[in-house]
Amino acid sequence: MKLAFNVLESGLANNGGSRTVILCGQMLEELGHRVDIIGTSDKFTWFNHKPIISYIPSDLDVIIATACTTVESTLRSNINNKVWYIRGHENWMYSEDRLINLYKSGLVNIVNSKGLKQKLASYGVDSTVVYPGIDSFWEDRSLRPKNKIRIGCLYQKKRTKRWEDFVTLAKILGNEDYEYVGFGDTMRNDGFLVDFKSNPSTNELINFYSSCHIFFAPTELEGLSNPPMEAALCGCLIICSDHPLNGMSDYAFKNKTAMVYEFGNLYKAVELIKAPDWSLVNNMQTFLKVEIGGREYNMRKLVKILSETD
Repeated sequence: MKLAFNVLESGLANNGGSRTVILCGQMLEELGHRVDIIGTSDKFTWFNHKPIISYIPSDLDVIIATACTTVESTLRSNINNKVWYIRGHENWMYSEDRLINLYKSGLVNIVNSKGLKQKLASYGVDSTVVYPGIDSFWEDRSLRPKNKIRIGCLYQKKRTKRWEDFVTLAKILGNEDYEYVGFGDTMRNDGFLVDFKSNPSTNELINFYSSCHIFFAPTELEGLSNPPMEAALCGCLIICSDHPLNGMSDYAFKNKTAMVYEFGNLYKAVELIKAPDWSLVNNMQTFLKVEIGGREYNMRKLVKILSETD
């Protein structure tokens, strides 16, 4: 099968979404398919990848929109099989009404989480869930300090990532028994941090996760949130909110795989951190491997669905 991910209006950058597109493309090529990424901007530097192309090949079997900004160019293409791999309800980009119109524009809607499927269903729109899958390279290198509990969090400039919740959490907890680290696409020098990794490589990110006892995930308005899964596979206990679109509702279950607080209630998050249930780390790792599954399994599922929609 000849496939292409369309990133024309969004481009590739050092973020989880771009990395997922590249890794999914690489896995599909390992499975014997030809995969291109169509775009005009490539600022992704975390690892080497196949160069993007600036045109839509005429011989494609499937073209896949990767963001709301790429739907219109996908629709204009002369490729018969048009799909949108929806990875977030992107109302930080487009209005609610415009997003609903795009969901109903005629593309085959594939979503990366059950939470997104439920969101689209609320608009009367059908979709199919295909997880991007987890990678085998995440590992627990056991780099955690022994004198304090280290808490990590992701920074990204979008307010929906809720970095300010991490700042508030640190103020409440203090630094006598805890220390705080972060990573993200932009360097942060907040005074409460003992370390921050800007645009870390995969190896650096594994070390980052493996140095944390707890990964704090206050984010909202995600599709399937990858950093908490990565952190969990590297041995972190996940503390997250119960926001219905936090991207973790498919795998972060209260008192089963994660410790979950009411959205916005950071004092409850503090209570959870002060009484951590470390047994949930193993529970989460098992659930992710069995229920979310590896990238190869999920990309085979994607190909099957694409073949049936042709």
